[in-house]
Amino acid sequence: MQIAFFGGTFDPPHRGHLAIAQAAADRLQLDRVLFAPVGNQPLKQDSSVVTFEDRIAMVKLAIAENSRFELSLIDAPRPDHRPNYTVDTIERLKESLQPEDRLFCLVGADSFLSLPHWHRAGELIFACDFIIAGRPGFDFRNTEKTLPKNVSVSGEPRHETGYSVIHVGNNTDRSSTLYFLPDLCEEISATEVRTALAEHHMANAALPPAVAEYICAHHLYS
Repeated sequence: MQIAFFGGTFDPPHRGHLAIAQAAADRLQLDRVLFAPVGNQPLKQDSSVVTFEDRIAMVKLAIAENSRFELSLIDAPRPDHRPNYTVDTIERLKESLQPEDRLFCLVGADSFLSLPHWHRAGELIFACDFIIAGRPGFDFRNTEKTLPKNVSVSGEPRHETGYSVIHVGNNTDRSSTLYFLPDLCEEISATEVRTALAEHHMANAALPPAVAEYICAHHLYS
């Protein structure tokens, strides 16, 4: 199976998240996209506005109509309250898969640009292949500048229908493949959605209807 791990706060899950996951699933022929709300985001600790339980409930509602989308609790809050590091989560997830399964990490362009600051970034980049959802103004040809220390691009980019491929490696012969979805224009910001909701605007254009109804029924973000 081809499986993508899609982590994030999902506070709230919006149409942009769904568009990214749908594009990745269609273009890379993924069997499953695992939506994994994070318990404690290392780079944004204590950033979640609503509870983990509410975020789980909203993700369930957001993905209910897509058979390839699945909720994963692998990034749930840790008993020791430590941050949820993606490299640890990916390693645990790989242990639960079959040897023939292929795992990707699906991230947005902004998250990818911050990759050098992630915990054990030099190991994470090789833990699995990556799918990077582009945004307006993002140029994948500048990839070399955004890679962790001692990681470099090897060879020339390859362009396929709907995505571009770049191979990266290091001086110990470790390698990984990055798949760029270059033409996505989903600029929905969860921060802007929360601000609109706090000002009593439902932001229906940005939210799946079931999520908007849940937010209203539970008086979230007000």
